[in-house]
Amino acid sequence: MTLGQWLNSLSVLDHIILLIMFLAGVLLSRISLNALIKYYEEKTNYSEYRKQFRITPFSLLSLGVLYFLIIYKVLSVLFPFIP
Repeated sequence: MTLGQWLNSLSVLDHIILLIMFLAGVLLSRISLNALIKYYEEKTNYSEYRKQFRITPFSLLSLGVLYFLIIYKVLSVLFPFIP
């Protein structure tokens, strides 16, 4: 079964559960990236000459997908109703 077929076979509740888990992954990635930026700024003592980092959509979503996969694997073992 391909990914498209699997997504089409899911119910509305399954889609909502997956969307909530993905949004939780994106939130965790935003928190992680902000913490890394803050750690870098503290290590450079907030110097004027430090490199200014920002959160790009690619980094946010790629780390969010990674967190989503981890959350999905953990919760699918704990709860059998997760698709």
